[in-house]
Amino acid sequence: MGVELDHILWASPDLDIGSSLIGKLTGVEPTRGGSHQGFGTRNSLLGLGNIYLEIISPDPAQSLEGNRGGQIAALARPGLATFAVRTTDLGAYAAAAKRAGVGTTGPVEMGRTRPDGVRLDWACLYVTHPVFGEIIPFAIDWKASPHPSATTPDGGRLKEFTVLHPRAEELAGIYREMGIDIPVRIAATPGFLAVLDTPRGELVLTSP
Repeated sequence: MGVELDHILWASPDLDIGSSLIGKLTGVEPTRGGSHQGFGTRNSLLGLGNIYLEIISPDPAQSLEGNRGGQIAALARPGLATFAVRTTDLGAYAAAAKRAGVGTTGPVEMGRTRPDGVRLDWACLYVTHPVFGEIIPFAIDWKASPHPSATTPDGGRLKEFTVLHPRAEELAGIYREMGIDIPVRIAATPGFLAVLDTPRGELVLTSP
């Protein structure tokens, strides 16, 4: 099983405000993505080489009760929320998660049609853990769909992405078992640190 970083999620209580802020900070306006039915969210995207930044926010057209959209709506400020790894074998990722003591939900089949008529279909495998939660990434299989990084505005490159946690050694062990090659650093509170090289210079993104 091979997994690699697919995208990082930056959560904003308001999509328009969040997208505008990222546009001003990078010099490149993110493109509007779509809605995630049942999750209470919608997004916009910014390419970062072969990965992308997802600005994810509550979808006012959906109920926000008990879902990700509701959680994001309650944030006091925007920030990095989690990340995704990509693979073509979600079953192998689920098996690796089980060996590491991590629960999984799915795969969940998802899809949308872009404004240009191109259909995107993908599947996600979500993880559950009583301690680490969304610090452990979910996995995505893009199947035959074009990867979003190839069709979104190019906002620069990701120079650094680090996971922060008080129990860094334990978390790093789980990552190794699951084939996740992302550095983990000890910190007082859980979170993420991303350093982007953008047209406007270096941009540091952190968790709320």
